Amino acid sequence: MKLLEQVALLFQEGKSDKVYEVDLLEVSPGQCVVNFRYGRRGTALKDGSKTPVPVPQAEAKRVFDKLVQSKLDSGYVHAGAPGTPVSPPTPRAPAAPPPTVAAPAGLSPRESALLAQLQQESSARQWFRRANVRAQQRPLERVIWRAGELRLRAAEPLLLPMLERATPLRAYTVAAALGRLGSEASVSALGKLYGDRATPDMVRRMATEALLQLSDEATRADFRGDVLAKLPPALREPARAGDAEAFGKALDAHLASGSAEALQVLESLYLVDSEAVRPALLRVLRTVPFTVQSVKVLRHLFKAAEYRRDGEVFGLIAWRYEKERSLGSSRPRAYTMETRKYLRRRVWRTLRRLGELESPEFVKMAVGVLLAFGDADAASPRTTGYGRYVQQWDTWWPYWAFNHLLHRHSQRYEPVENPLLFRCKGSYYPGARVPEVREEAFPKLWERTPEGLLHLLDESQCAPVHDFASRALRACPDFLARLDVDAVAMLLERPYESTARLGFDLALQRLDARREPRALLLAVARSSYAPARQQAFRWMDELRHVLIEDSGFIAGLATARHADTRAYAANLVRGSVLSEQAVRTLVGRLVAALLSLKAKEDGPIASDVARVVLAALGPSSRGAVGLEVVRDLLAHPVPEVQELGGELLLRRDLRTEPIPEELLLLLVQSEHAPLRALGLRLLALLAESEASLLAQEALLIRLATSPVPDVRAAVRPLLARLVAASPAAGARAVETLLAALLRRRLPEGIPAHIAALLSGELSPALAALPVETAWRLLDSEDADAQTVGAALLARHGAVLTVDVPRAVRLAGHDVVAVREWAWRWLEAHVPEVRAELATAVGLLDSRWDDARAFGFRYFRERFAPEDFSLEVLVSVADSIRKDVQAFGREMLTRSFREEDGPELLLRLSEHPAPSVQLFATTYLDRFASGKPALVEQLAPYFIRVLSQVNKGRVARQRVLGFLMREGRGSEASGRVALEVLHRMSATIAIEHRASALEAMLSISKAQPSLPMPFVIRPVEVRRAV
Repeated sequence: MKLLEQVALLFQEGKSDKVYEVDLLEVSPGQCVVNFRYGRRGTALKDGSKTPVPVPQAEAKRVFDKLVQSKLDSGYVHAGAPGTPVSPPTPRAPAAPPPTVAAPAGLSPRESALLAQLQQESSARQWFRRANVRAQQRPLERVIWRAGELRLRAAEPLLLPMLERATPLRAYTVAAALGRLGSEASVSALGKLYGDRATPDMVRRMATEALLQLSDEATRADFRGDVLAKLPPALREPARAGDAEAFGKALDAHLASGSAEALQVLESLYLVDSEAVRPALLRVLRTVPFTVQSVKVLRHLFKAAEYRRDGEVFGLIAWRYEKERSLGSSRPRAYTMETRKYLRRRVWRTLRRLGELESPEFVKMAVGVLLAFGDADAASPRTTGYGRYVQQWDTWWPYWAFNHLLHRHSQRYEPVENPLLFRCKGSYYPGARVPEVREEAFPKLWERTPEGLLHLLDESQCAPVHDFASRALRACPDFLARLDVDAVAMLLERPYESTARLGFDLALQRLDARREPRALLLAVARSSYAPARQQAFRWMDELRHVLIEDSGFIAGLATARHADTRAYAANLVRGSVLSEQAVRTLVGRLVAALLSLKAKEDGPIASDVARVVLAALGPSSRGAVGLEVVRDLLAHPVPEVQELGGELLLRRDLRTEPIPEELLLLLVQSEHAPLRALGLRLLALLAESEASLLAQEALLIRLATSPVPDVRAAVRPLLARLVAASPAAGARAVETLLAALLRRRLPEGIPAHIAALLSGELSPALAALPVETAWRLLDSEDADAQTVGAALLARHGAVLTVDVPRAVRLAGHDVVAVREWAWRWLEAHVPEVRAELATAVGLLDSRWDDARAFGFRYFRERFAPEDFSLEVLVSVADSIRKDVQAFGREMLTRSFREEDGPELLLRLSEHPAPSVQLFATTYLDRFASGKPALVEQLAPYFIRVLSQVNKGRVARQRVLGFLMREGRGSEASGRVALEVLHRMSATIAIEHRASALEAMLSISKAQPSLPMPFVIRPVEVRRAV
């Protein structure tokens, strides 16, 4: 084996000091292998080969060069190679050392040290440690990252050359640093990194963010336009149109699949980050389920937000990391317990480092983290341990960064590092008195940027955040002195006592003896701090005569969130005399405020505001609200607002101001019971005179089928008055209601109501109906319609034309009264029934027991046996009902005629019921004996009887005896008997098989000409030995 070429490579970085050697060896003429060795310098190296079997020298040379180049690209450098006897390789020029940069004047000691470390060998770079701790080598990547955090612009010339042949991690850190400290010179280097297809994804993402930081606004807009053009069409169009609502719906539809491809779009959307895109993106970040696919995307967005110093997105994802449990150890590359701990630590580390650097971005990032939390995130206090080891955990114990921001200097709480929690410290316990001292992290930075504190007080929905921010803001008197009235009013109206009390203290300093500015007085009256409101009421009592003319002030009181303020406004209006112009202005403001309400939870406010409106209007109609405004009130989603619309309609002069029908319907068809009551009161007022009652005819008929029971009940007396006033109107009402009843599409309860109405209040109008209407109602499948038909039948039965078929149908009707009417008709028309007796016996098949009982009695008592023909008798006996079959057999015995015997036997033999089959056997010997032709016709009957299992024993015995007798009597009958018995002997029960064999043997002996269907074997005789 001959060594043709050898290269030794070295990698030194931080604690790493590695060697990689590559050999090109000839094992036979023209056949070579490529071997390598690697490991830590000074230790035994591990061996490997890139060519398990020898390959041609040219191919081996390509493998050799590719391996060497891949190691050089990953950061290795030539360490020099020994000479070789064959064509020594051309040594590669070593990488140029980084340029030496002198530290500019004005740098801090920290910045000067970082600049020096960027130019040192790895062994010379050390962490800043205490003197009594052994120094450790500091990785270059951490130095680069720290230089970026400090925005050390002097490091740019040192960082740009590092992008040549950098490892992915180093390229990532250099790109991040250049985005913060770079100049125009860094843009081209970052652009090359971004455009290179070989650049790893994580490096390209960081290069993108860095380029966005260094680019001007026009360049960023062009880049976002390019990203926008690559979005799916369903997202691209609403984003371009600037329609945030449509974009949100499109994004929900796009993410519905939950696939990794669908979630990837969130990264592109964060690059666009427009006004139309951001609201939907924030909503998705708060609600997207934590899955293997989503945690990866969220982590990319988290790092991007951290780099951009986007406090809102950073805080929102940090909140998700605090709230979401890990995905378990079964998914080690996803969101494990250790990953979650790392990310929660990273949130606070980012904030802490910004605070330690006294960065102005600290407040922005901290505000984003704190705003993500709300009162609903509070946990339950708990106690763990026992005895001397009891530990108390207060409401917000689970949240790491949140507690560090609010309680870093607290004497009440202390951090617990391993589970990343905060517990009570010392003797403090949940619910104890809170000391009036500041506990937050980096208080000076908050005082330097008090706008962040005001932002928290304006938007936060979290009580401890308000306690902290209001306390910290009191330490900024100059800033508080510059706040305008709107800002103080905002503080007063916040639903947290600490913030509202701060606003009240500011208001006390600003209100003069005349309680001006008045807007601030109104804010105090609307405050969530109860002592502030009580003080405002005392001030306003002194100024009642002045304030009552200020409609805007009164409207502000009437629409306050607190009931005592609204009650004060109502009492103020009731106890004052307002001019007509003042009434109109006040009512207009209050109605506008009512129409602006959105949620049903605002019902108490709407109810109190409505009382103020009605108090201002008084019993007269002065300052009345226009009909269009009333229409808007009635169409409002809050029921209490609708009630005001109804009250305003009641106050109208119905003689001169008619009310449109659709408004009345809005009231009476409302789902809100008080509103329906208003509508019914209004309806009763409208129907006080006969003329107005007749004018409401269509509306009353329509309300008679209302789905609301109390509306239907209220309309009944009005319909009774309508019928009394106008029979024609009553007839039209009856006709309309009957048509609705027959359509059978009415909700539950309405058909019964219509039936009761037609039988009660509208019954006088039934006389005008055509008599045929009764048949339509009685033939209906609706029970309520049948009830009305029964009433019509009782009323007009004497003039109705009835025939036997209809009387028979009515005799079995579902309504008892109808059945009884039909029975009376049948009793009175026996001759007509006798003429159509075949039709009349259909009554016996009724499903009602009383109808069949009437039929049995009726046919027994009113008709002689000779009135029944064979067809009629058989049809009765052929019924599927047992009691009717028994009656049929009874009638057959009473009305039997000898000449009908054979036909009767054949008809009875066709019936499947065992009782009828048994009855038919009584006629076998009398009409079938000695008649081979009839016996042949009865063969199916014989088979059915003999095939029965566990029933029909008597009928079976009679049939077997009959077949045996007839088979012995004639050859034709014997052939039929043998066929039946032979067929059945193989299927009938074993206990009857012997009887069948005996009968066949008897017939065969009597009719030797017929072939015997079985062979008789002699009995085998066995003798003992």
